[in-house]
Amino acid sequence: MRESNDGNYFLKSERLGFRCWSKEDLPLARELWGDIEVTRFFGGPFSEGAICERFELQIRNQAELGFQYWPIFDLTSGEFAGCCGLRPYRPEETIHELGFHLRPKFWGRGLAIEAARAAIPFAFETIGAKSLSAGHHPGNANSKKVLEKLGFHYTHDEFFPALGMAIPYYLLKPLFGAPQKNHAGVEFTNECAQAHERKG
Repeated sequence: MRESNDGNYFLKSERLGFRCWSKEDLPLARELWGDIEVTRFFGGPFSEGAICERFELQIRNQAELGFQYWPIFDLTSGEFAGCCGLRPYRPEETIHELGFHLRPKFWGRGLAIEAARAAIPFAFETIGAKSLSAGHHPGNANSKKVLEKLGFHYTHDEFFPALGMAIPYYLLKPLFGAPQKNHAGVEFTNECAQAHERKG
């Protein structure tokens, strides 16, 4: 599927555009979270009901918290590539969890790192996160490599209910004084960001 109106992108990297989920995007959510190759490391395969619940949660998170796992699109083709963003982890400490899910046809191109490098400075500078957490299935070596390349450091193992097992968790703290958005080479334009600022 295509996203034809790139004016809706509130954040861009070199190859990817971010926007917020809308009610009309349920088919995209089905395409992503209905794919066992995408979901096998975080509790899939998911039923239609579970996909709808996950989708509604993302919309609710954006409305109530100002962030979600945002859908991302290939800037050249407009094709839906997956999602990358935040969910609450330890809200009392303003620590959010970073996550990314890519459709298989977009694997092996460095897009997970690129998407995360766009989302991280946005999380610190616009959302106001104090730190970011991330976890991965112990068998997902690729996610471990991505997190390490992004500068996350292992902190502990934590029980992950969807998998029924403990998984490794990592933490990333901001580099205060460093112009992270310039290092990441991303653009902030924005509907979602402006909505977040209005909440503040």
